[in-house]
Amino acid sequence: MGKMCGGEGGREWDDDVYEGIRKVYVGQDLSRITYVKFEYVKEDGEVVTREYGTITQDPKEFIIEYPDEHITAVEGSYNKVALIATEVITSLVFRTSKGRTSPTFGPNLFGVVNGTKFKFEDEGKKIVGFHGRSDNAIDALGVYLVLDSLTTPFPLYKLDAQGGTEGRVWDDGSFDGVRTLRICQDDHRITYLEFEYDKGGKSEKLYHGVKGGTPSELVVDYPNENIKLVEVTYDKPNLFQNTVITSLTFQTSSGRTSFFGYKVGKKFVLEQKDLRLVGFHGKEGDAIDALGAYFAPVQAPTPLIPTKKLPLVGGNGGVKWDDGVFDGVRKIYIGQIYDVVSYVKFDYIKGKEFTTRKQSIKDGN
Repeated sequence: MGKMCGGEGGREWDDDVYEGIRKVYVGQDLSRITYVKFEYVKEDGEVVTREYGTITQDPKEFIIEYPDEHITAVEGSYNKVALIATEVITSLVFRTSKGRTSPTFGPNLFGVVNGTKFKFEDEGKKIVGFHGRSDNAIDALGVYLVLDSLTTPFPLYKLDAQGGTEGRVWDDGSFDGVRTLRICQDDHRITYLEFEYDKGGKSEKLYHGVKGGTPSELVVDYPNENIKLVEVTYDKPNLFQNTVITSLTFQTSSGRTSFFGYKVGKKFVLEQKDLRLVGFHGKEGDAIDALGAYFAPVQAPTPLIPTKKLPLVGGNGGVKWDDGVFDGVRKIYIGQIYDVVSYVKFDYIKGKEFTTRKQSIKDGN
């Protein structure tokens, strides 16, 4: 158990450790965090809910795409507030393995929070449980961290958003690839971006800015083709208050180049050598103010290596079973009765999916 940050008031609670976290709910009043609720996932898939504090306003929800995503960091602050003798939690921010960041929960002015700041994070680990203190508000908070061996099946690189400083922050996170881009522009700037991503063979569309007119389109022949780099220009056009993105040039692994907008202003390039683009993030208002991207290694075809099946060793009784072949083994569980192994369970990896097979005296399958 790690240390708690915050005040000494309230009753102590401890959720212990789970397989993962599915959702977080946070409530607040005008001066502090008053409520937290966590949806945990147990090893057998059962969802367990734990909640603390008092609901004063409708709690806000932050969803984690478990099992493909985990919370990797929690940032926050604590302070003494009016009419309260002890320190309480005044803000919370959650960060995930996909590079996503929650809104700043708690009273804040343009993201600026008051009080002593804290951060729970340990490189290569994920958060799998919380503990803390609470009464009618959240007095203190701590976390459980464990090694995160399979959160991301490949190294992920997040390139900072560049361009203007105004607008709302958005973050699509990372995907398997990009299928289609749709882009709108006016006479000065890129006003709208729509991305159709691929996640496990399924399409997911996300869009940003203000759509006007018929978008221009770039279709990527995914998975045979990927985006290698994006060349971007940004400027502060006449009669506009904000610096915005003015042009975009995409280059693909097939050697194709597609240009949109007006190439004026300063230039930067979103590129990681020998990697492919797998997601975008940035800032938006009535146009696209800034743009950044996620990159990951190019997925090589899985080599067709013949498997070798070894003969069974042991007795001749029982019902025969065969799990078949997977990409790897994640966990092994073994149970026994007296001097006999009575139960085995294997957590396999197949692509990006986890599969469980078990055999026991009770189940027999």
